[in-house]
Amino acid sequence: MARFRELETLSLKAVTLPNTVIATGGGIVLAEGNRQFMRENGVVIYLQASVSALIDRLEAYPKAEQRPTLTGKPVREEVGEVLAQREALYRDAAHHIVDATASPDRVVEQIMSMLCSATATPVS
Repeated sequence: MARFRELETLSLKAVTLPNTVIATGGGIVLAEGNRQFMRENGVVIYLQASVSALIDRLEAYPKAEQRPTLTGKPVREEVGEVLAQREALYRDAAHHIVDATASPDRVVEQIMSMLCSATATPVS
C-alpha cells in the first residue's frame, strides 16, 4: 500500500496544471503533504455526503469490477469507519465544502460559483 500512496502523490503532482479538474481518490488526503500541495496549487472542493447517501449510491449502481473492501468488512461498516477516519482530513484539505446530496444541477451551480470567485495560487 505504501508504494501505491507514493505513486498517487507523484501522479497528483504530475497532473496538476492550471485550469484542470482533478478527481482524486479518497485516500489522497492521508498524506499531509498532499493536502498542503492541493491547497497551495488549486481550489479544493470536498463533495460531502453522509454514509447512508454513499451506501445508497453504491447499492444503486453496483459494478462487478468494483474494488473489494479495504478491510474485508461489510461495505456499510467500512464506509462508515473510513469516512469517520478521513472527514477531518477532507475538511482540512478543502477550500470549499459542497453538499453532494443536492441535485446534480445544484452541485454544479455551487461549484461554478465557488470557482468563479476563487483566488487560489496557480501552479508554477
